Amino acid sequence: MDAVSGAEGQWIADALERYLTKERWDQWIGTVATTIPDTFEAYARIFHPVDDYGAPGPGLRWADLARANNTVFHPEAQFHRLARTELSGHAVFDGRDVGQAPHGEMYQSELAALAELLAAHTVPSQDIFQAVWDGWGGFEPGRHDIPTGAGTTLTVANGLRDYWVFRGSMAELVRPPWFDEEWGRSEQTPNLAWASDRSWCLASEIDFDSTLVGGTAELIAAVVHSPFLEALEVTPSSDLSSEGDTINS
Repeated sequence: MDAVSGAEGQWIADALERYLTKERWDQWIGTVATTIPDTFEAYARIFHPVDDYGAPGPGLRWADLARANNTVFHPEAQFHRLARTELSGHAVFDGRDVGQAPHGEMYQSELAALAELLAAHTVPSQDIFQAVWDGWGGFEPGRHDIPTGAGTTLTVANGLRDYWVFRGSMAELVRPPWFDEEWGRSEQTPNLAWASDRSWCLASEIDFDSTLVGGTAELIAAVVHSPFLEALEVTPSSDLSSEGDTINS
């Protein structure tokens, strides 16, 4: 894997910019189209499992929280409304505090399951790019086996987000050079990743507790029906902002 210029991901920034103009900002900010390019056939939202403070297993699913709280699990569900808690508050399940779903990153098991599906829908031997937000504490090219070289970042929305960009393989999507062997997980999972032929893209926006994937209808169907992922299909206009859940208002 090597560090590359942010120009490799400029196509993503250009796609998002169409919805982040002054004229369209209020209508589109927080939607799928301002997080991942609108150029794909279909989209899925993968809901990060609830932390549950290190309990064994992959964590609690949002659908379980919905059943416990008599709320509705749906594509635009927001955690705080689904769990009947404060914005950024902890959920209670079966009488215990189970924490939150992580923001801006996937659990290692989730990423591994998703990468397996992506590989099955990717032309072999092509480059896989991944980008990591430059604001994560301690994540910086040149440290902890993080590749260095190109030095320029991918800038999105006039500086709203800046990302370090790396070029590698599908295997390195799950186990990049900064993978921590002792803990069995990456120091940081990608905030953006895409195939060089742009057949798919994933985005774990740092303020979202879910990950978006865009690709072919076949890929998205595989993601939605995966037993290892909790995912629902969304559209470019789906509102994932804190006020987007109008069903559980």
